[in-house]
Amino acid sequence: MRVTGKSIALVAALSAAPAMAAEQVATTADLLALCSVTVEDPAYPAAMGFCLGYIDAALDYHAAISAGPNNHPVTCPDDSITREEVVQVFVQASKTSAGLPGNEAPVEGVMRAVYEKWPCSGQ
Repeated sequence: MRVTGKSIALVAALSAAPAMAAEQVATTADLLALCSVTVEDPAYPAAMGFCLGYIDAALDYHAAISAGPNNHPVTCPDDSITREEVVQVFVQASKTSAGLPGNEAPVEGVMRAVYEKWPCSGQ
């Protein structure tokens, strides 16, 4: 995937001000655009850095809110799963027949993709 229009603006925002970039990555489609940038693209380092950081934050938040005896995790990936693998799952989920709703919050898209790949047993 080549960086286009909105993606260029997002990558520019990433370089200029991380807080501004976070405001511009408002939907799953926005995050997907960054996570789909190819390694050949000059914007790859900034785009993938934001993508991986977002994935880490989403999974850390999930771990925090599902800790404790009365809370149940949404997804149960093995501890050996890398964040790069989660990015691949997220990108692939957008390409399935059902796809990911592009207008939802990015954390919803990430968690939906991870849940579909690694549901918890008994759910």
